[in-house]
Amino acid sequence: MPTNVTPQYRKVESQFREATTTQQKIAALQEMLSIMPKHKGTDHLRAQHRTRLSKLMAELEGPTPGGSGGRTEPFSLPKEGGGRATLIGPTNVGKSLILAQATGAKTKVGAYALSTQEPVPGMLPYEDVHIQLVDTPPISNPGTQSRLYGLLRSTDVFVIVVDLSMDVIEQIDEVFSALKDWEFQLLKRGEQPDEDNPWRSKPTILMGNKADIPGALDQYQILEDTFESDYPIVMASAEEEVGLEDLALEVFRALDVIRVYTKSPRQKLEEFEKTDPLVLPAESTVAEAAEKLHRELGRGLKYAVLWGMSGKFEGQRVGRGHHLTDGDIIEIHA
Repeated sequence: MPTNVTPQYRKVESQFREATTTQQKIAALQEMLSIMPKHKGTDHLRAQHRTRLSKLMAELEGPTPGGSGGRTEPFSLPKEGGGRATLIGPTNVGKSLILAQATGAKTKVGAYALSTQEPVPGMLPYEDVHIQLVDTPPISNPGTQSRLYGLLRSTDVFVIVVDLSMDVIEQIDEVFSALKDWEFQLLKRGEQPDEDNPWRSKPTILMGNKADIPGALDQYQILEDTFESDYPIVMASAEEEVGLEDLALEVFRALDVIRVYTKSPRQKLEEFEKTDPLVLPAESTVAEAAEKLHRELGRGLKYAVLWGMSGKFEGQRVGRGHHLTDGDIIEIHA
């Protein structure tokens, strides 16, 4: 049966054949799958592409060939907390010190190129939630690029770090170019992710580090003048522990999540303390909050009692489809 694929598909297919890196092949295959017509004539071709894609992803995200002792692949980090933000940048811009100062994680800090060879996670506090912050090897290091790609795919927010004691535009261009080669879309203010390929679309924050070094403010001004209308920008000095709270705030905003607090029906409101919130995507419903808390609660949910900005009044009874806002308190009844 003929496949009857479109000219757009043929163009991407040519890009796949010409691709020289694993990342480019993966990006092309995913686009081919997304635009391929869905009918019986394409079933076999679709299956072939999925098999190819699985093998390529295993190459990036699986155990390192030749590894011994069952060592876990360090680039396949489990997600933790309210989301994942990843520090990306050229060598020696201070990403490791940012991670250490912002999260307390033990990381190798060195004033020499390529001191970070593997990703290192830490937990970045923002008010009453923690967000996973990951330090990574330099974006231009060919020895780790293919494995880094898999980690970046699973990241929620990109934090591009540059050194304010050097040419910031040159550094930004280096990082932007590498991410563009991997088909990532750096979301500007107000832009929405690609619904067909959400892994490509990443909210992006620019962070100028080493603000304590003479001349840094001039480079920060260039960074701000060039990019402030498109991306959130944070000025920081990891050495002086300046700007880390601003980073946490911008990451939380970029994640586009809400905190919802759950109260037991047996607990009085005046005795309730807002701690350990559920972290949910913005616009989540009462049903989704109940499901996140416990699957059985989601299934058996009858209604919830609500205190917060999404309600018309305090103690309002709301149904499964009610949309919640940041800071709401709900009492689930199943």
